[in-house]
Amino acid sequence: MQTFAATFASLKEQGILTPIVTFDALQAGLTAKQQAVVDQIVNLKPIDFGVKTPYAGPLEPVPNDLVKVSGQEYIEHGNRRTLDDKYVPRHIFEAYTRMSKAFTADYPDRKLLVLACYRSPAYQVVVFINWLTNNYNGNVAQTLRQASPPSYSQHTIASKAAIDFKNIDGSPSDKQPEDFKDTVEYAWLRKRANSFGFYESWLEGNEFNMRAEPWHWQFLGV
Repeated sequence: MQTFAATFASLKEQGILTPIVTFDALQAGLTAKQQAVVDQIVNLKPIDFGVKTPYAGPLEPVPNDLVKVSGQEYIEHGNRRTLDDKYVPRHIFEAYTRMSKAFTADYPDRKLLVLACYRSPAYQVVVFINWLTNNYNGNVAQTLRQASPPSYSQHTIASKAAIDFKNIDGSPSDKQPEDFKDTVEYAWLRKRANSFGFYESWLEGNEFNMRAEPWHWQFLGV
């Protein structure tokens, strides 16, 4: 597992490892042993490890109409920062744009930023491996409570991909993401997001025992 860090760093430097990388492109840079690990993760079922993550849906190919969202700025500890490029399926981007305009009409000095949206199935495997190796020392059960294999991630199914929102004050932060529930953005989303087709996936005390993620809203249509 430790070999993945160097491999991923090399693929990222080559411009191959992005949120829209395909399995073919990823596999071309892996060893046979690494590919075997990737196959195992693709076929993981969280329930086999006591984790109730719901099935998100069959995997879909990387769409060819993704919109790249660039240059989003926020303030963190008094410093201006810019989010990396994000990718949003066009039909979801159009709904997000309408919702964002409605939010800004109510709060002229604020913005709904896209912290995350679409991640290809191959990139979701990379996310899972990074959590597995960097945070949980190879413990699959613990990793599954933080990251999901592709068919169980609401970010990988392009037709109904979730958007993780961020505000211009840097919430949710890495250290205290739960603070997003105290923001005006969250209060507004609770009132208005459904009318634009976005639904809060992981409410406090949800039936799947998933941690609450007030920033995470899946697009299911109006």
